[in-house]
Amino acid sequence: MSKPSVLIINRVYPPSRGATGRILQDLAHALDHSGWKVTILTTGDKAGVEFQQNITIKRIKGAANYKTAFGYALGWWKMLFAAMGMQRHDIVITMTDPPMLLVIGRIISRLKNMQHIHWCQDMYPDLFKALGVKLPDFVTDFLQRASRRAFKKCAKVVVVGRCMADRLTKTGLPADNISLIANWTDFEVIAPSSSGNHTLLPVDLTGVAKKPEEMFRDDSPKFRVLYAGNIGRAHPMRSVIEAAALLTEHTEIEFVFVGDKSVHTILARERARRHLENIKFMPYQPIEKLRDVMESGDVHLVTMRHEVKGMLVPCKFYSGLTVGRPTVFVGPEESEIAYVIKDYKAGKIIPNGNPKALADAIYAYRMDGDDWFQAQEGALRAAQAYHPNQSLHKWLELIEQVRVS
Repeated sequence: MSKPSVLIINRVYPPSRGATGRILQDLAHALDHSGWKVTILTTGDKAGVEFQQNITIKRIKGAANYKTAFGYALGWWKMLFAAMGMQRHDIVITMTDPPMLLVIGRIISRLKNMQHIHWCQDMYPDLFKALGVKLPDFVTDFLQRASRRAFKKCAKVVVVGRCMADRLTKTGLPADNISLIANWTDFEVIAPSSSGNHTLLPVDLTGVAKKPEEMFRDDSPKFRVLYAGNIGRAHPMRSVIEAAALLTEHTEIEFVFVGDKSVHTILARERARRHLENIKFMPYQPIEKLRDVMESGDVHLVTMRHEVKGMLVPCKFYSGLTVGRPTVFVGPEESEIAYVIKDYKAGKIIPNGNPKALADAIYAYRMDGDDWFQAQEGALRAAQAYHPNQSLHKWLELIEQVRVS
């Protein structure tokens, strides 16, 4: 009896850098271990086919980062033509990079008689307007209609937050078509020694963080506010810069940004202009150092524009939970990250445009150990609830459900 097969499409896949690629890799390996034949369609520096264990990875030549609308459109067309030339699978799963990948899934699922699951990490084309991307009205209208039709034809739409589910239902998508499966942290953050092991790891063996007495490090004179990951249009930095300026007299508090150096260059100019010596930068680190990087922060920082509420959920948040660090979230209260923080008392929520409140929240964690430990305990409780196993099991159940429907 032949294995059931699934085709998953996304612009990035390891070793290409990107959080969606890493969680996709976890899902691909979980499906492989569960008896599925898995094929990944993605991009790379050169075209070709490679194999990871039993997983087939087909790469089309494309830039690692599309910087223009033309670049995204070109990548979209390349992926469509590549998908059209591939053999039929039982299920196709599309992610959201490049934008409107949902429509590719709709086209090939219809022409090849495949079930379509859309993994909605970002809601396009809604995000274009929210992020200030200017498109002609007729283009926006066309993309909106195409997106809504494709959503309604999916066997299932997987969303990564309650806010996203609410937004989709308001567009007319039936709630029965939506499944909520949260994103998860890298297995390397949970158990660095498990490098390359993408099976479902037992919670009781791997744990999610060090013992509480080992967590709060006082061997360093610095209290580190850590921002690790992408800084894009959806992640405002103005309040963070202003908060850093307000805290310059507290020389034991530092702000550390880990990520792409091109974005750091912009922040570095502001740092130099305002003489903010408490702002520091670190380039992306190898995946095997990810846990060390995450543990180096005493408090984790996540930012999100109010306008993108319900359209995305920054996945860096889950790594902070896993290492038991309080999160200070600068963003809307009616969003998934705010819901989790409130549910588990795992940090503080600060509205955009209030740097004084942000500085006060950071300073409170620096000075009040009881407050910090209470948030740490909340983060650890949340980490258990959002362990990768929970989400991967839901994915396996959902895909099997769609296959036999």
